[in-house]
Amino acid sequence: MTNPTCHICGSSSRFLLTKDGYSLYQCPKCRLVFVSPQPSGDFLASKVYSKGSGYQGHKPKDLSQVTLTKAYAKVFSYLNNEGIKGKLLDIGCSNGEFLYPAKLRGFEVRGVELNPYTSEIARDNGLEVFTGTLSDARSKPGFEEESFDVIFLGDLIEHVGDPRALLVECQSLLAPNGKIIISTPNLDCFWARATFALHKLLKIPWSSVTPPHHLFQFSRGNLITLMSQCGLGYETTWYNRRPSLFYERGQTHLVREWRARKGLKKLFFGIYMAVSLSLYAIFYYLADLIGLFVIKKDFGMVVVAAKRAVVA
Repeated sequence: MTNPTCHICGSSSRFLLTKDGYSLYQCPKCRLVFVSPQPSGDFLASKVYSKGSGYQGHKPKDLSQVTLTKAYAKVFSYLNNEGIKGKLLDIGCSNGEFLYPAKLRGFEVRGVELNPYTSEIARDNGLEVFTGTLSDARSKPGFEEESFDVIFLGDLIEHVGDPRALLVECQSLLAPNGKIIISTPNLDCFWARATFALHKLLKIPWSSVTPPHHLFQFSRGNLITLMSQCGLGYETTWYNRRPSLFYERGQTHLVREWRARKGLKKLFFGIYMAVSLSLYAIFYYLADLIGLFVIKKDFGMVVVAAKRAVVA
């Protein structure tokens, strides 16, 4: 069987690991990590990003009571410092927790969201949100080419089956010199590298990859390359703290596996689990110390680019 080619540089990728029944490959040249084969769009819409799946079922319904997150505050600070105003599109907007404060700050906002449950919450809060994909939305009024000053992809690009096609669509929707802001996990940081080492040495499931939700895992370099290929010129990057230790340890699924075992197997696996989760805690706080004194790159990456050229 031929290994899949990299979606960014076209190199032949190498098998990396299997998690939750999905095979992940890594490009030896640009280091992109991705799921192959990819689940279908219908499967993602009906089984993963739906009300029935419980995905984002915890989202608050009254956005006037939601406190602005530090991550979103940094985005608004950037937009304010750059004097950027006008029309803003949030793709994968969920219940509108970014769109709502954007509207309060004077932006003319629209959103696109695949999940009918969360998109309905956004509309109930007075936001214009289309339920479906960006490709479907583009046939509707308000999604004309070169009509948006800002496009925000908040933890979305890693979820889609064709990031290149998404960025090409975004490029065509951006006004000349319009900005695209992408937040996504960053595999080129101490936390991701350290926990991958734990996976290689001790077979602890790697928390940084979460298929089928995350289909692509980027680093700053390969994401900038992909954006450039799509007519988007790199401008700046900043980093946010990785998710909570509780979340990261949960993504190893060790507790779930321990609960499924019985007898002595449960006992021995419990010891292995306790050691593994303790190591995760040690490396988690070590990453904080390194971030304070040495390396500023963290797992939460935000990359900004501007529309530069027409895609051939």
